[in-house]
Amino acid sequence: MKLRGVILALAGIGAPLALLVAILPITWGYGGYLTESGLNITPLTYVDPAGPAAKAGLRAGELVVAPRHAEVVMEDSGNVGTVAHIVVVGPKGERHVVSFAFVPFSGTLAVQEQVQKLLSALTALGAFIVAILVVLRARERRAGEFAALVLLLAGLSAFCKGAALVCDNAWLGTLFYWVAPPFFGGAIVWASLRFLAIYPPNATRLRTFFGKASIVALLWAALLCFAFTYDLWNGSGFAVIEVEGAPVALLLAAALIVAIVDGMVSARAAHATPMRWLGSMWLIATVLSMLANLPYLRGHNGDLLDALIVFFLAFGVAYPVLRHRLIDLNILVSRATVFGIASAIIVGLFVVAEWVIGRIFEQSMGFSTARSGFAAQALTLVVVLVLGISARSIHGFVEDRMTKTFFRKRMRGLASIERVAREADAGTDARAIMDVAVNTVQHCLEPLGTALYVTGGSGYDRVSEAGSFTFPQSYGYNDEPALRLRRWQESFELDDESEERHHVLFVPMTLRGTVLGFLCCGPKPDRTAYLGDEIAAVSLLAHHVGIASALLERKQTMPAVALART
Repeated sequence: MKLRGVILALAGIGAPLALLVAILPITWGYGGYLTESGLNITPLTYVDPAGPAAKAGLRAGELVVAPRHAEVVMEDSGNVGTVAHIVVVGPKGERHVVSFAFVPFSGTLAVQEQVQKLLSALTALGAFIVAILVVLRARERRAGEFAALVLLLAGLSAFCKGAALVCDNAWLGTLFYWVAPPFFGGAIVWASLRFLAIYPPNATRLRTFFGKASIVALLWAALLCFAFTYDLWNGSGFAVIEVEGAPVALLLAAALIVAIVDGMVSARAAHATPMRWLGSMWLIATVLSMLANLPYLRGHNGDLLDALIVFFLAFGVAYPVLRHRLIDLNILVSRATVFGIASAIIVGLFVVAEWVIGRIFEQSMGFSTARSGFAAQALTLVVVLVLGISARSIHGFVEDRMTKTFFRKRMRGLASIERVAREADAGTDARAIMDVAVNTVQHCLEPLGTALYVTGGSGYDRVSEAGSFTFPQSYGYNDEPALRLRRWQESFELDDESEERHHVLFVPMTLRGTVLGFLCCGPKPDRTAYLGDEIAAVSLLAHHVGIASALLERKQTMPAVALART
C-alpha cells in the first residue's frame, strides 16, 4: 500500500477515536511509586507521600523485588482498583509483602492528568485532520506526504498517551503508555529529518545527508519498541538499552536540531516565514524531550510535558500549513463552510453558557428546578435572550476572524488586483500598463498562465503573457471566444471538460460597446472554476486597463495595430 493510502487510513480511523478519548473519563490508576528497571533487586526511586504506596508503608530507597512477566502489567500498572504486591527486601535479606490498591488521581495530579488527556486527544484530533487535508490537497506531493506523515506520527503518539488513561484494560494501557510512544518518538525524528531534506526546497548537503541517515532513527525506534516489550516481560531489557543507548538518543536529537537550524537559515523568500514557525516549534519540542529524560519526570510528573512535546511537533507543521502555506494547498474551505462553522460555534456558546450559568446558580445560589424552578427558568431565559440579541455581533466577529484566517492571502490578492485597476489611469505607457495587469493577475490568482490580447490586423494579437501555460499567438475575429466576447461583452469560462483548456477564463476589455481586447487567465493548478469575486476583480482590472490604454493610444496617436506589433 502506498504511503498516501496508509496516512489516509490511519488518520481517518484515528480522528473519531481521538474524539472518543477526549470524552471518556480517566480509568488509569495511581500507585505513587517508581522503581529502577533492569535489576532483580531494585530500589524505590520515588514514593509520593500522599499516594497509596506511602500509606501502605513504602519509602523511597527501600529495596524491592522487581516484578516479572505478567506481574509487570497486572500488578505494577493498570486501572483503578489494581492491587500491587510489592516484595520488600530488608537489610538482612528478609522479605515481606506490602499490598495496596491503585486509586484515582487526586489533587494537583488529577488536574494535570485531565489536562494531559484533553491536550493529547485534541492534539491527536487536530493532527489527524490536518494530515488528511495535507495529503489530499498538497500541490507539492512529496513534501505533502512527509509533512502529513509527521502529523500522523505525532497524532498517534498523542493518541496513545491519552488512550492509556481511558482504555480500562491493563494490557492495552501498558501498550499505549510504555511501548508505543518510544517507537513513535523515533519514527517522528525519522520523518522530520526526511521532511527537512526536501523542505525548504533549496536543500543543503547537510540536510540531504541527515535525510539519508535518518533510517538510524527508525531502526532506533524499532529497537526501543523491542526493548520495552522485552522489559515488560523479563524486567531487564530496557535498562541496558537506556544506559548504553543514551548517546544515540542525544545524537539523534542533535542531528534534528542541526537540520532545523540549517533549514531556518537557508530558507528563502516565501519559505522563510513558515520555516521560522516550524523550526521554532520543533526546537522547543526537542529541548522539552531532553528535559523529559530527567529522573523526576519519568513518571506521571512528566505526562504533561510529554503531551506538550507532541503538541509543539504537530503545531509546528499544522499552523504554518494553514496560516503561512508551508505546504501549498488547493482551496478547500469555502465561505459556506466558514459560515457553517461560525453558526456551530454560536450554537455551542448557547449550550455551554446555559449549562455553566445553570451550574453556577444551582451550586452557589441554590436556584435549582426542585427548589426554585421559576427563578432558575427566568435566569436561563435572561441569559438566552442576552445571547440571542448578541448573536448577530458574535456571528459577524467569528466569521470575520475565520475568513481572515482561511482566506487572507486570497483576499489580499483580490484587493491588489482592484488597486492596480484603479491606478491604471495614472500610467503613461499603454504597453507597460498591460504588462503590469498581466503580472498582477498571475501573482495574485496564480493560474498556470495569464495573457492579454488587443485588436490587431486580422484578429486579437497577444501582447503580454506570464506563467507556463501555452497561449495562441492570436485569435481571429471569427474564432469562438472572439465571437462570444463581441456578442455578449461579458466574462466566461470554457466549460468543455474534454478540453485541456477547461476553466480558461476570458475577460473582455470594452470601451463604449467596442471590444478592444481581452484578458485570458489559464486554468488553476487544481483545475477548479474561477469564483465570482475573482472574475469581478479581473473584470474591473480589464475595464480600467482598456480605458487607460485607449486614452493613451489616442493621446499618442498610435493605432492599435502598431501597438500589437511592437
